[in-house]
Amino acid sequence: MILVTYLWNIHCVSHVYVYFNDTLRAERMTHDTRSNRIDTVIIHPRYNGPSTSGNGGWVAGSLARLFGKDSVSVTLRAPAPLAVPMFVRWRDDGTATLDDSGTLIAEAALAPMELDVPKAPGLDEVDAAGTLAQRVSAQRGANWPYATCFGCGFARRDGLRIVPGPVGDDGIVATTWTPPSFVADAAGQLSVEATWAALDCSGGIAWIHRLGAGTVIFTARMTASIDQPLQVGHRYTVIGWPIARDGRKLHAGTAIFDAAGKVQALSSQLWLIPRA
Repeated sequence: MILVTYLWNIHCVSHVYVYFNDTLRAERMTHDTRSNRIDTVIIHPRYNGPSTSGNGGWVAGSLARLFGKDSVSVTLRAPAPLAVPMFVRWRDDGTATLDDSGTLIAEAALAPMELDVPKAPGLDEVDAAGTLAQRVSAQRGANWPYATCFGCGFARRDGLRIVPGPVGDDGIVATTWTPPSFVADAAGQLSVEATWAALDCSGGIAWIHRLGAGTVIFTARMTASIDQPLQVGHRYTVIGWPIARDGRKLHAGTAIFDAAGKVQALSSQLWLIPRA
């Protein structure tokens, strides 16, 4: 969270989706050699953040998935192209990189999850905040930069449509969310990639509410942990909150709670304000 890095995906339009089969499993070609393993990831255009690049949470999740169930930190370095093979390369120290024809897209490593998570707000308050946020987003129209983001775009009927609104006086934004069936596998569980995408936007939205709607920010890093797989048809509460600002660097947290208020997944994030 301290390293200053660049992710060229605007705000919550920072997500990346991989070409899926019907069960949302990324099509990856794995090549094992004596010295290393290379995985190939292709991002389907449907899973954009910005219109021409992938959703950052999904890009990060596609790397995190390769590490298993541990907490993983992913630093995003450049926009992930759509419909282009990118290569995951493993280093001797156990970290991994994602590159596109020599351009470094992201780096990933195991990392501890250190985050103080606020208590989930009351359900009625969350419902009201999310409903209002959806209405305000829709009023901004199709030219709103985040309108077609797979994660938070209100114009995406085939997206996650996670649009949280302010709750209380501490900067928290929240909404209720029920994962749709098209982001689940055959067992009804969300993939790691889809869960990271669901975690991504709310941290940036929390900062935009604090800085002003005209502010452009970029996701630079996500560190996330999934305690329990999310289930299709279950109702969750998604929250985001600003943690601290250090010049251009904006630290944030996000969490997804089940109906009982138990954390199912969480992330710490670093966002950047672009240089003037």
